[in-house]
Amino acid sequence: MLVVTERAGDRVTAALPEDVSLFTVPGLRAVGDRIIDEGCRHLTLDASHTQDLDSTGITALVTWYRRLEDLGGTLAVIEVSDHHHRLLTRLGLHTALAVSPRTGPAGPSRPAN
Repeated sequence: MLVVTERAGDRVTAALPEDVSLFTVPGLRAVGDRIIDEGCRHLTLDASHTQDLDSTGITALVTWYRRLEDLGGTLAVIEVSDHHHRLLTRLGLHTALAVSPRTGPAGPSRPAN
């Protein structure tokens, strides 16, 4: 579940779960959409615990980015694992979203693909 960790005016920081995939995105989208509907214009997503991010998760990020941009807002994804940072960069999303690599200790290792 998407968990709000900080809220100040129209700025919200929320922690993404370990799994951001087909099975979890519907619930994440509902919470993220509600956060935006309630007035959030600058959303920061903390991905420090996220291990799995599939195409449905990336679609959710793009959808939130577009909604926020239309409202004059921003979307940032912080503490992104090296693997996901490279993926988002290859997709060119780093030019639209503020994507910041993980600065703390790395999470559990990902198996080689």
